[in-house]
Amino acid sequence: MTVTTMKLRKQIIPFIFLFHGCLSNSIQDITTSAFGTVVQGKLAAFGDFNADKHTDIFTLSDDGKTLKLFSATSDRTSSEFKFEEKVLLKTTTDAVITNVVPADFNGDTQMDLFITTQSVHASSLSVNGCVYWGSLSKGSIDENDKLCINGELKDQPFVLDVNGDMIPDLVGEKSQGSRFYWIFHQNMKNYTEEAVPGNPPPLSHPTAGAFVDLDNNLVADLCVMSEMGGKRQLEVWMNKNGHLDWTKNISMDIFAKKIIGQPVFADLGNQDSHIDTVLPVCDDDMCAKSSIYYFAETWEKMPVTFKAGNQEWGFVPPSKGVDRAPITLRTGDFNLDGFQDMLAVLKTPNNKGGNITKAYILQNVPCSGAGCNGLGRTFSIRWDLSLQPNTDLAVYPAFFDYKENGILDVVLTSYSSDKKYHTHLLEQDFSEDANFLKIMVVSGLCFDNCPNDREPYGVNQYGPVVKYTTQNVDGKTISGIGTQLSQSAYTPLQLPFTIFGLGQTPNFVDKIEVGIPNPPGTSIRQKSWASIIPNSQLIIIPYPNNTPSSWKNKLFVTPSRMVMLTGATLLGTCGFIAGLVGILHWREKVEDKKEKLQEAHKFHFDAM
Repeated sequence: MTVTTMKLRKQIIPFIFLFHGCLSNSIQDITTSAFGTVVQGKLAAFGDFNADKHTDIFTLSDDGKTLKLFSATSDRTSSEFKFEEKVLLKTTTDAVITNVVPADFNGDTQMDLFITTQSVHASSLSVNGCVYWGSLSKGSIDENDKLCINGELKDQPFVLDVNGDMIPDLVGEKSQGSRFYWIFHQNMKNYTEEAVPGNPPPLSHPTAGAFVDLDNNLVADLCVMSEMGGKRQLEVWMNKNGHLDWTKNISMDIFAKKIIGQPVFADLGNQDSHIDTVLPVCDDDMCAKSSIYYFAETWEKMPVTFKAGNQEWGFVPPSKGVDRAPITLRTGDFNLDGFQDMLAVLKTPNNKGGNITKAYILQNVPCSGAGCNGLGRTFSIRWDLSLQPNTDLAVYPAFFDYKENGILDVVLTSYSSDKKYHTHLLEQDFSEDANFLKIMVVSGLCFDNCPNDREPYGVNQYGPVVKYTTQNVDGKTISGIGTQLSQSAYTPLQLPFTIFGLGQTPNFVDKIEVGIPNPPGTSIRQKSWASIIPNSQLIIIPYPNNTPSSWKNKLFVTPSRMVMLTGATLLGTCGFIAGLVGILHWREKVEDKKEKLQEAHKFHFDAM
């Protein structure tokens, strides 16, 4: 169902009340039914490669030399989705693929892939980066058609839109330490190299940062981790009239002797439309003691308990060598209560001198009393919800919307005892009737005039900011904000859309607001829409980019469990009433027939 314009009332007034139990979330491994077999390899990225509104999965082989695509296709005879396997790329050198970033780097609405590789024999940890151009005719990528960044890079760069043209760019360091932007252009397979102004210090390694809205004005800013004089810090580059200006530094001296992971940027607090900065931290090299901090003027420790019974758990410290991915937390509203939860890999010692490594949900819960902070929230680890399909070691977990219904499932890569990677799809059995809003913003470089008659979506767009405002059942105004695909280095595994949980709120969403990066010297480009149906997916097409009043939205409604139960109850009630009417009508006809027979057998004296 597609709705382009609507003027709807503010609330849905239920006319039938249903009683249904609310059960706890459960999860089951459906890898074999979805993929047809066990998936060999490790998770690399997500993206709608063939523009069919279904999210596809990219995986890497065990040796890191083969990139595969698992295209999602829906089965019209059921509600199931199947995945079809396809090899996209094979490297023939001694280099291994270390990161995969799907995006459209030349604006032709065909997804391209920026791939970093690293030599397994080189003494340094430098990487090489190349864009493999998507082929519209082949529906794939061409291994021989690529554009490589000149020279070696000191570490993995990450994606941003530095000039606001809705074409992804890159920022990173060359091997000698100079920081650059690599700016790509529409309808051109090349880039412009520009030095980052201000003579900034060296970036930290592994690379950490995000292209994310930090001041709630619906335009993405830049935050990167760097090192000055051996001390780590977060550089904040605010977007001012389309220019990224180095505004301030956030000291990280408190973590001087600790292992820190990738900072996480998400609206975790009191539904106040503010992006919070969260940091996973280990107190020692083995991560025997782990913590989570968040930044509010200063770094504050969150009261998260990593102990299950008598067993102490902690984060997995980053490995050495080629696969030196930092500690990474993935965010998503797993229970659709309006607060972002997190996914993490945790470990604990076993009785054989090794470690048990598992993936867990860190549920966002209220926090009050001693030890709490201004955020008013903390995380409770769901020890009761096992995400481990077997005894393998968990490596990469990620949230995933398997049935495109707004309910988050989990994709998990594990490492087995035979030194093989396996990727599992774990579906959530979500029994609560919570509501959601799913929003995807595309480039808007075309609408009904896209090359090769492609749809105007199907590529990962980095940097758009989305915000919603509505009222809950108590009449309190709540809101949420998110930046689409804010991180790209070291396999962040973010989905190409934003899902907001609305909890048990069946009201129409009062307003959503969308902003996209703007060119230098221009004002913020944004637009709002009112009265949005909950449990729906919106595809925002900002076409033309410079005319927000003409931006389009496509809305696809996903009926909730309550709506379906209500419909079933209505049909059942109507059927029952129709049955009663039919029975009464039949009995009346029988009685009429008897009366006619009795009348026919009467003696009529008038006939004498």
